[in-house]
Amino acid sequence: MNEDNMLTDHNIHTEKNKSNEEQEMPNRRHIQPNIRGERKPTQYRRRDYYSNNDEETYSKGRDDFSNRDVRDVVRTHYNARPDMGTKKRQFSPIIQLKRFNNWIKSVLIQKFTPKVDDKPLLVLDLGCGKGGDLIKWDKAGIEGYIGIDIAENSVDQAKRRYRELQPCFDALFYAGDCFSRSIGEFLPPDQRHFDIVSLQFCLHYAFESEQKARRLLENVSKCLSRGGIMLGTIPNSDIISQRLKELPPSADSWGNSIYKVRFTQRPSHTFRPPFGIQYYFYLEDAVTDVPEYVVPFEAFRAIAETYDLELLWQKPFVDIFNEEKNSETFGSLMDRMKVIDSNGKRGIDPQELEAASFYLAFAFEKRGI
Repeated sequence: MNEDNMLTDHNIHTEKNKSNEEQEMPNRRHIQPNIRGERKPTQYRRRDYYSNNDEETYSKGRDDFSNRDVRDVVRTHYNARPDMGTKKRQFSPIIQLKRFNNWIKSVLIQKFTPKVDDKPLLVLDLGCGKGGDLIKWDKAGIEGYIGIDIAENSVDQAKRRYRELQPCFDALFYAGDCFSRSIGEFLPPDQRHFDIVSLQFCLHYAFESEQKARRLLENVSKCLSRGGIMLGTIPNSDIISQRLKELPPSADSWGNSIYKVRFTQRPSHTFRPPFGIQYYFYLEDAVTDVPEYVVPFEAFRAIAETYDLELLWQKPFVDIFNEEKNSETFGSLMDRMKVIDSNGKRGIDPQELEAASFYLAFAFEKRGI
């Protein structure tokens, strides 16, 4: 749901309309083997995996949003955010940070998209926003996609973007809250089996309460096949803890001209109990003082394990950048996506890098039955 979840509104099959990011990204046939093995060319496509009527007929899961709480604040914020379009977006004051975050998500998706033969690869994108990751999933060679988001306007924009992009996979979109309700209320039985569940810049809203965190992870676990991957991006609790320890006793916020983190009630840096630790987050041209929740990572990991989700990988954004900026695959991708600082080098300027350091990426694998 974060504004970084945005790439383009142009048709990927029309060369002259492509943005720099898409025009330069490699075709899926040239994606290098990832850490989970190499994917051979797909032998067939299941274009009939999703019925065109499923989205309209299976409506009982659509959320009425009748409870006025934090989720409504979040929903209202993202419903009010316009889709600026590709040209206007290039003039965003944080365009380099957005490109950097998109590069991070591209690295994450390419590293952990399973490589399988003769089997449709299916993705569930929770907190899909305006559909900003559709091209990334197209490059990963998936066959089917379902996006769910709490903001109805964002879902409508994601549908429009999908129609304009015409990616090589089938997709459906739903509006609703998977942090409070069972996935079975949104998706019919034949749409609850996925190889990947993606949670980009949204999981922190679930840590408003233990009940919501468990509901979300239960939904993820129910949807994933054995060996399936839950991947995503969240605020880095270690960074938040460190900054809290460094703050003077009378201070309750930190940041720079691009971003700001503000606590109305300053918590212990140990984050106990680990739920409901609220702060307000501001990101220029993206997020305007929206309430979010700390995700103490070890608490998140422990709860995930109770739902047969085992941690595979976890890295702060800055570490991913330092490890991959000179790699053959992802370094060159950074060049193509024009993730460069004011000196023309790979990366972003210090204030943007400080904002990016607020986040980490993760991947879990579904174990058990």
